[in-house]
Amino acid sequence: MMRKAQGAIEYLFMIAAALIIVAIAIKYLKSSGKSTGETIQQGQQQINNAVNSELSEALSS
Repeated sequence: MMRKAQGAIEYLFMIAAALIIVAIAIKYLKSSGKSTGETIQQGQQQINNAVNSELSEALSS
């Protein structure tokens, strides 16, 4: 009976460890996604500013 209980506890610890690893991976991917989104928005803003300044220069001359 003790062997079965030990096996069950070891199995539960393995599942818990796997869930912790998955949670850490998800947290990392979420933070990575946020920083990537912010970088893309900054790039888009720079492109918009460059296009607007070129257009305003072309229209004013």
